[in-house]
Amino acid sequence: MINRYSSYARVIHWFTALAILALVILGFWMTQRAAANLWDNLTNTLYGWHKLIGFTVLLVTIFRFCLKLNSKTPPYPNAISPSLVKVASIVHYTLYGLLFVVPMLGWAGVTAYPALITLGGYSLPAMPGIPKSELIAKQIFQIHGLLAMTLIAIILLHIVAGLNHLIIKRDGIFQRIWFDKKK
Repeated sequence: MINRYSSYARVIHWFTALAILALVILGFWMTQRAAANLWDNLTNTLYGWHKLIGFTVLLVTIFRFCLKLNSKTPPYPNAISPSLVKVASIVHYTLYGLLFVVPMLGWAGVTAYPALITLGGYSLPAMPGIPKSELIAKQIFQIHGLLAMTLIAIILLHIVAGLNHLIIKRDGIFQRIWFDKKK
């Protein structure tokens, strides 16, 4: 029998995965257009979607972390070494940290710039305590970008590890977060 994460945790995990995929695509696309000085409706829409999805990821991550603190992680199969469990824990907490910090920096950056409008005229609330300054915004966005690239690298390693457990090891680790009904 495979011990699984709760249905809520699984839905939140895969929602976050899809949202991050969208953020990566939007992030590369919008910054490429900005670097080429293509400021038009498409570029503004890309930025709007990126801000809206990023803020949503921030809120979902806060909810997700609260859920994690108030629920048990399903036990690993006995065949998994304690050192591998420790590495997995470090990776998961690093992902949680980056899933919190990267959107917080994005929010701080758009507050400082200011560029809080997302889509349809909807604006994010300004982050308290952040002064309006394009110079500060640019510095924040540099850190945001570096940490986003770090997040992407760790996510790619996380995906490779998950696929390794699914395809090569077949040890039930991947199934803990997947939706199939097989026990």
